[in-house]
Amino acid sequence: MFDLVNTLSSAEPKKSEKQSRCALFFQTQSCRDLIQKAFRFEGFIEPITFENQEAYYAKLDQDLESDVVFVELNQSQDVVSEAQMLSHMLPPHVSVVIIGSEDTISIIRALRKLGFYYLFWPASETEVIDFYQNVSRNHIENQGVARNRKAKQIAVMGVKGGVGTSLVACEISRRLAKHQNASTLLVDYTYTGSNIDVMLGLKKFTKRSVQKGTFAAGVDNDIASSMVQHIEKNLSLLAVESDEFGRDDLYQYTQSLKQQMIQNHVFVVEDYSHTATTNEEFRQAVEKLDALVLVFDATVSSLRELNRIRSEIEMKHPSLVVFTLMNRSRPHSAASISEADVVKHFGRKADAQLVFDFKANQYLLQGELLSESRSEMRLGLQTLVALLVGEKIESKKRFSLSHWFKK
Repeated sequence: MFDLVNTLSSAEPKKSEKQSRCALFFQTQSCRDLIQKAFRFEGFIEPITFENQEAYYAKLDQDLESDVVFVELNQSQDVVSEAQMLSHMLPPHVSVVIIGSEDTISIIRALRKLGFYYLFWPASETEVIDFYQNVSRNHIENQGVARNRKAKQIAVMGVKGGVGTSLVACEISRRLAKHQNASTLLVDYTYTGSNIDVMLGLKKFTKRSVQKGTFAAGVDNDIASSMVQHIEKNLSLLAVESDEFGRDDLYQYTQSLKQQMIQNHVFVVEDYSHTATTNEEFRQAVEKLDALVLVFDATVSSLRELNRIRSEIEMKHPSLVVFTLMNRSRPHSAASISEADVVKHFGRKADAQLVFDFKANQYLLQGELLSESRSEMRLGLQTLVALLVGEKIESKKRFSLSHWFKK
């Protein structure tokens, strides 16, 4: 096996050496005017300004020069809750300064945990500039509380083959990208025979090919970017293949590519085969996960494997957030277990359930997102994504935001 350890171990994301730039999302004109005036007085480039509305956060991806972002929350009733809501819309590679008028230690601590700085308002021009310079310096040196920010990593694993793991991973990724307006990277670990292009509604799709020369060159941000394919707004795909290397080599190479790209995304969704739960791949992955989705179908063998895997995870990784999804891949009359059987033998209901829909393939071939189509699978997929982003489910058709999950 080609030895990748020395080649890839040093492939860490490079620090940015460019001068930091700034963006401001404001709620009040007075805040905007003071910050712009402070920057002009010091001879700094003025921040790019936007009204603090969700639609404008996507513009950060178009403004690659913004490394420091001010977000005014002076008019917010609950600074911490709104900051949590913003965390999925702000790229992990930017340093975020929350501006607020609540002066409490609990707010500072909560924001620090999110990886955000806090600037108490009102502030003088000198205080704004000093604060900005400290944040900018920390950003360049990769220091400060912003180091707590990272992409939320979600692994989707099937308890056995054929339970719809890739379908679920693709639907999660597309919904996070579209409905959460969050930059999302989908990572495919099936190196041969993958149907991920069908699940994403892609035509004439080919994976990026890995050659020996590519391995020898190592991995940097430019190489990683060339191996990632843009699928649709906010959604990218990392999927490679090779006739020259085996799975172990390709897995290690994929991990190095992912590490280079992870700072540019809010969510990373990893599509694992069921074999990952019994080999070194899972042991490497689980330490960095924020959430794990276990997919099983309505069969006795699948339920038994679910029990085994969940017991192993609870014993070795008790703090890992785990969600279970029952995918009814057969008509209800053909299922060998019921919801009552799941409760009896697993101890609780599945967190979400996909109802069998014989029209699902038709929707997929048309490139539709199942979670927003007329498919009967829609509700189960919406429920799962709501759980992953920390939304409290009020009813079968209505969600209300509660809090974002934390590892």
